[in-house]
Amino acid sequence: MCKRKLRTVLTVAGIAIGVGLLLSLLTISVTGSRSATEVIRRLAGADIIVYNSSRVFFGRGIGVPIQRSSQFPGFSGFGTLVDLSVYSAITSIPGVSVVSPIISFRALLNSTTTVVVYGVEPSTYTAVSSIEVVEGSFLSNISTQQAVVGKSLAEELGVSVGSHIELSYGNTTQIFTVVGMFQTGERFQEYAVYIPLQIAQNLIGVVDKVSQILVKCSDPSSVQDVAQAIQSLFPGLTTFTPSTMVQRMQEAVNTVTTFFASIGGVALVAGLFGVMNTMTMAVAERTREIGIMKAIGASNWFILKLFLLESIIIGAMGSIAGLILGIALTYVIAPMLLQTRVVNSIGFAGRFGRSTTTTILQPVITLENIAIAIALGIVVGVIAGIYPAYRAARMKPVEALRYV
Repeated sequence: MCKRKLRTVLTVAGIAIGVGLLLSLLTISVTGSRSATEVIRRLAGADIIVYNSSRVFFGRGIGVPIQRSSQFPGFSGFGTLVDLSVYSAITSIPGVSVVSPIISFRALLNSTTTVVVYGVEPSTYTAVSSIEVVEGSFLSNISTQQAVVGKSLAEELGVSVGSHIELSYGNTTQIFTVVGMFQTGERFQEYAVYIPLQIAQNLIGVVDKVSQILVKCSDPSSVQDVAQAIQSLFPGLTTFTPSTMVQRMQEAVNTVTTFFASIGGVALVAGLFGVMNTMTMAVAERTREIGIMKAIGASNWFILKLFLLESIIIGAMGSIAGLILGIALTYVIAPMLLQTRVVNSIGFAGRFGRSTTTTILQPVITLENIAIAIALGIVVGVIAGIYPAYRAARMKPVEALRYV
């Protein structure tokens, strides 16, 4: 191994490329999976989101009409409002823990900036949402002109806790006191304002109607059953379960991971043949040396272990070099590939139309993937060294000594 340094280096490089590629690809898959799951959960929060997708229907067994409302200017919900009369019916479904109505629309903030306004019930919304208030507090009174503003929006407009803001919808303008600022980690989500539900309904002239109903289940495993119960009770309502999207995303990521692992596997197989070739050449070059060792009493088992150990060392060296290469590739290539683009149809800073924010995801290198990459490199060395080591062990001393 030491006598043929260039050949050894090239063999180690072959394993390193395979290990490094495999580690980098697995890291990209893990990072994409985790980041997608986090984004989906941050966007949703609730176990089930209920909204209206029909024109007119009557709740089965209840006789509650849910009619399609007119399209309000600036409305940014699903386009159809839900009658609040179904609220109590959903609350009574077994497995439902918390139900929180919410209405959303676009309004003009301080006569300059178009923002999304969410009207919520403070007591129930905090139970179904993971909203993080970083300054001040969340809404505390359903009948007070309070507002919680996104941190990015507040920084852009110079708004702080205790400031007064104006929200205008059509010809109606109301003044609110900022009681807190929230942060989500996604800039586009922070261009929003939370106000009490009833005040929001009065601002846009809507009575007993909401955009969505957020549902939190007492047992996460019962989410699908509760969603089916809601659909069965109200055929005109549509339910969306973020957990289903997470599962589908996970399935897609698993498929991509398998594909990536296959690519890395091909590279490792190429490295395997490189090690086998190196060890076969080493046996051929050291035939006389093997004969001398056997002549002085070396056993077949000793010769086998000697060459097998040499092959394992080459595999281990390739694994370590591949680990360094994989980490380097991950931090150079992964940030360029792992970018989430979120399109906001409302627009920021008062601009209408579609705007896009890009978030570069940071790679997540797990100990599990590191262990897999190192283990595979060593296994490649072991497998590649078996035949050359066996050939060396089975060599007859007399024939070996004749080799020049």
